[in-house]
Amino acid sequence: MSLADPPGPSTSPHPAPSSEGSEPPVPVLPTRAAATAGLVGVDASVPRLGGGAALPGWSGRRWSRRARLAGYVGVAVLAVAGSTMIYAVDPAEPGHYPTCPFKLVTGLDCPGCGSMRGLHQLLHGHLGHAANYNILLIAAAPYLVIGWLVSMTRLLGGPQVRLPRMPVWLYKAIPVLVVAFWIVRNIPGPVGVWLHS
Repeated sequence: MSLADPPGPSTSPHPAPSSEGSEPPVPVLPTRAAATAGLVGVDASVPRLGGGAALPGWSGRRWSRRARLAGYVGVAVLAVAGSTMIYAVDPAEPGHYPTCPFKLVTGLDCPGCGSMRGLHQLLHGHLGHAANYNILLIAAAPYLVIGWLVSMTRLLGGPQVRLPRMPVWLYKAIPVLVVAFWIVRNIPGPVGVWLHS
């Protein structure tokens, strides 16, 4: 014990090893059943591994309803503000928006190239022109809007809308499709020219 240590019992969560050289006991992780029963201060909604440990990189923080609502409203405010700007100022006219860094360096399209010009056309009701700039935007936009609406409805206590559950393979296929779209839109030929922004 040093002079800096306060007197009294040790506040360490683990007892110190005995002088015989034995190792300190390994802390026992709480099980999901114990967390669910309220026996330990662990959030039972956190995904856990088989032994009861939280998944790596998962903070375990559970956001309050008010915080989640503020987050969704913040996303909506940003989306409406950005969409209003893109509706009013055409991204196809040079000088109003920054150039895509990937396109600036390589001269090739990234998966997001043409999204702002496509959104401008979509907001003006020109679906075909929007798809011509970035068909990935047209494919993703309805899912983003529906997901936001369903989440807001649940948070506000409205009717519980059950969305079809996406199969696991689709989560793995989405990055592959995005990379394939990225490659094909930069290949010469009729399909590449059509997908080019």
